[in-house]
Amino acid sequence: MATQDNRDVSCPHCGAVVKTQVHPELEAGEDPELRLRVLDETLFDWKCPECGYEAQLVYPCLYHDKSKNFMVYVVPNGGCRSLDSVKVGEAFPQLCGVTKRVVVSPAQLKEKILIFEAGLNDFAVELVKLAVTDVAAKKHGKVVTDGYFCYADEAENRIGFSFFLKGNQEPVQQRTRMDVYKKSLEITQSVGVAEQDEFMAVDSAAAEKILRVYRGEEE
Repeated sequence: MATQDNRDVSCPHCGAVVKTQVHPELEAGEDPELRLRVLDETLFDWKCPECGYEAQLVYPCLYHDKSKNFMVYVVPNGGCRSLDSVKVGEAFPQLCGVTKRVVVSPAQLKEKILIFEAGLNDFAVELVKLAVTDVAAKKHGKVVTDGYFCYADEAENRIGFSFFLKGNQEPVQQRTRMDVYKKSLEITQSVGVAEQDEFMAVDSAAAEKILRVYRGEEE
């Protein structure tokens, strides 16, 4: 079951101190309702009962899916880049072989869940996203500020992403063929990308590094 905790949160609007329930750990199979709240992006929503002020309260949270064999650790405020390297499997042998990722936002948590539940390689998905980001930017004539994987459909030979454009509140959808993902997976495998026994940040920076190695620009 999910680990629950009560914390005092000060409302930034009225200053009221509110006792707030948080979930620092949750397991997808045992906590299906919380999984759905992650996917509809409401798990971290917070509302002050005194003044009605609404905000997103993002705190460290470990999401574990035993059936799909992955864990995602939310570390807000960019903290994932400063995490100490820890050989998790040495400290917790039961976690050897579990895919471990670290992200900084609820949106990134949702994206990782969708990727792994679809049985995809997130390194390869990030490579596809890099390419499709350029397509979306040229198509709409605006800078892409964020992009997220949405779905993959083998039968329809489609993989889809949502992109946020500078100056736009609503995202735009961009699709490409699953063949692009398969080629990206080949590239990922050809450069020898391997899982590590620690929480890893797999994002656009990781994809750009894979491309540099693939092109012979970096070892």
